[in-house]
Amino acid sequence: MGIVMGVMKAYRYRVYPSKAQATEIDKQIEFCRKTFNELLALKKLAHNQYNANLGRKHLYSEVKGTKETHSQVVQNVADRVDKGFRNFFRRVKENARKKGFPRYKKFGANRSITMPQVNNPENIGKKTFFPKVGWLNTKYHREITGNAKTLTIKKAKTGKYFATVVCANPTDNKKTTTDKEVGLDLGLNYFIATSDNEFVEHPKPLKYFAKKRKRLNRNFSKTMKQSKNRNKKRVKIAVVDERIINIRDDFAWKLSNDLVKRYGFICVEDLNIKNMVKNHCLAKSINDVSWGNFLEKLGYVAESAGGRVVKLQNPAGFCNIQKSLVSESVNPRNTSQRCSNCGEIVKKSLAVRTHKCNCGLVLDRDTNASLNILKLGQELSESKPVGDNTSTVCCTSKQQVFSMNQEAPSIRAG
Repeated sequence: MGIVMGVMKAYRYRVYPSKAQATEIDKQIEFCRKTFNELLALKKLAHNQYNANLGRKHLYSEVKGTKETHSQVVQNVADRVDKGFRNFFRRVKENARKKGFPRYKKFGANRSITMPQVNNPENIGKKTFFPKVGWLNTKYHREITGNAKTLTIKKAKTGKYFATVVCANPTDNKKTTTDKEVGLDLGLNYFIATSDNEFVEHPKPLKYFAKKRKRLNRNFSKTMKQSKNRNKKRVKIAVVDERIINIRDDFAWKLSNDLVKRYGFICVEDLNIKNMVKNHCLAKSINDVSWGNFLEKLGYVAESAGGRVVKLQNPAGFCNIQKSLVSESVNPRNTSQRCSNCGEIVKKSLAVRTHKCNCGLVLDRDTNASLNILKLGQELSESKPVGDNTSTVCCTSKQQVFSMNQEAPSIRAG
C-alpha cells in the first residue's frame, strides 16, 4: 500500500519578461543545462570506475556556492540527475523493455528552471517573483487555490515564457448536481457520438494547417545549419505547431466541461490507440483528433466535479489514459456489432455506417455503439457498491494535473 497523497494541480500562466529579464532567464536555463551535464558525468564516473553511488547530498556539495542562480534552483538540477539514475536502476530491476539511462542534454534541450519551494505564494499574481530575475508581468487569469509548492519558468520553442505553479490540495472543485447518464463512442467521421443521438465534430487542426506546415518544412530544409535564417524558420514552424496544440486542447477542455455539466455518469470505450496508429491510412487522422488527450481531460474534469467516468477496458488493449483517472472497467467487445435493442450480433464492415437489425432497429452505427457502451457501464455500476466509487481518481498515488481554465486560444483556426 502506498502513502495516500492529495491531488496536485498545476496552474500555468503566460509571463512577459523584459529584454533584460529574458536574457537572465536564458542564462540560468543554459547554466542549469551545463550543471546537469557536469553532475551526470560525475555520477557516471563514480559508478563506472569506483562502483560508488553519489547521493543527493554529495551532488549538493558540488553545486554549493554558485552565483549564477538561486541555490534551490541548482539543487533541483541535482535532484533531477539523482532521480534519473534511481528510475534507471528501478527499470533495470523490473526488467523493463526500455531502461532509459540518463543522457546529456544538448544545447536548447533544457528550457526551464524550477524553484522547488515557494515560500511566499502571495508573490504570485499580476507580477510573479523569481530569484535573480525579478518581478515578471503575468497574465493572472485565475486565482491560485491550495498550497503552492513549486514554481517553474519555461521558455517555449516559440520564444514565449510561461510560469507554472504546482499546488497541493486545491479547494476550487465544483460539484456536479445532475444524475443523467451517457455513453460515448469515439470515431473519425464524428469525434463523439452519444447515446442521446448527438454528434460532435472535431476541428482537425493538423489537416487545416497541413499545406502551411509542408511549405514551412520545405523552406526550413533549404536553410544552412546554425544560421539565423534557419532559426527564424524553426520559430515559424513552432508557432504553427503550438497553434495546432492549442486548438486541440481548447476543444478538449470545452467539450469535457460541457459533458460533465450535463451528465454525472459518463461511459467511454478503451481504444487500442497504440495499435490503431500502425495503420498508415488512418494514423494521421487518429493523431489529429487526439482521443487520448480528450479522455485524460474528461477524466480530470469529471473528478473535479465529483462525477464518474467508466472506461470499458479491453484486456488485450493498450491504455492511453492515466489509469488512476478511471477506476472501473469492463470488456467492450462487439459494441459496434451488437444490437442495442435485442442484443443480436450484426456483422458489418467499417464502411457500413448504419446499423440494421432483424428486430427492426435502424440507427447510426456510432449511436448504436454508444448505447451498448452505456448499458455495459450501467451493469458495472450496479454490480459495485455505491459510496467510494463516486470519484474517478484513485488516491493511492500522487497526481499532477493542469488547470482547465488556462489562457484558452480561439477555437477558430483562421
